[in-house]
Amino acid sequence: MSVPIITFTMNPAVDTFGETERIFDDSKSRCQQSTQEPGGGGINVARNINRMGGQALAIFPAGGLNGELLKQLLARDNTPFQAIPIKADTRQNLAISERYSGKMFHFVFPGPELTQLELDNCWKKIFSQPEPPRYLILSGSIADSLPPDFYGDITTQANQLGSKVILDSSGAALHGALYHDAFLAKLNRKEFSSLGYSEHDGLVTLAEQMRERVKSGAARNLIVTLAKGGALMVTQTGETFAFMPPKVEIVSHVGAGDSFVSALTFQLMQGTSIVEAFRYGVAAACVTVQTRGNQLYDLALLEDIYKKTQPLAFTR
Repeated sequence: MSVPIITFTMNPAVDTFGETERIFDDSKSRCQQSTQEPGGGGINVARNINRMGGQALAIFPAGGLNGELLKQLLARDNTPFQAIPIKADTRQNLAISERYSGKMFHFVFPGPELTQLELDNCWKKIFSQPEPPRYLILSGSIADSLPPDFYGDITTQANQLGSKVILDSSGAALHGALYHDAFLAKLNRKEFSSLGYSEHDGLVTLAEQMRERVKSGAARNLIVTLAKGGALMVTQTGETFAFMPPKVEIVSHVGAGDSFVSALTFQLMQGTSIVEAFRYGVAAACVTVQTRGNQLYDLALLEDIYKKTQPLAFTR
């Protein structure tokens, strides 16, 4: 059975969320575990899309006890997935909410190293589906030992098969995937600045820099998210759009970027224009930061926030 959306997560995780009264540096900080969730960028995206009524298949490598737990959690969630067996243990990340300060501390651990055979099996799994997907989402980090153009090579192959690639990564994986004709790349302000720009430039300058990148072939469409400041998008035609969500109480940033990609991709699949799909993405991130966990849970709130997400005017 073919699916219209495939997500690939090179570095998945089991995300453990808990609470403590206060984090101490010289004694035990006793925690209450609240939940364990499947984690990793593409996995979060696939779960959200299926919850919204779309069809998405999550592909990822998994190994060890954590890998088995990850698959069990996804099966419980009724999320379609295909796991590539690996020898090493899948990682586990930790997010602890401190009631004293109201802050959340997110501890992210490195993922396992994959053998060449395991990497080859990842490639085969992506490209051995009954039909190429309309959208292939490459999300999350990759191991330091992998070639930086790993996502870039996947993008090139996907383009040849007619899929549209949406890229949401960082570091070497991001740099190596740009300029491979991805349909869309989403970066945050810090990630964009790593391409040689200042984090402190205003919107006008930022938009000009983004247009330069699109014109030079970094990606067909480029989005830079600005945290509380909304997000900016430059399309392949050079048009620039910005949206600002309403002010809300922030509980956790975990999964906000994945929710952005989820809502944007789902709306594109529905035939929504890229501008309105972008607006939905901004709204989805705003919804997610209001909750613990790594998911877009409240779809009714999404529609409400979408209506309140307004164009951000700035002089070109």
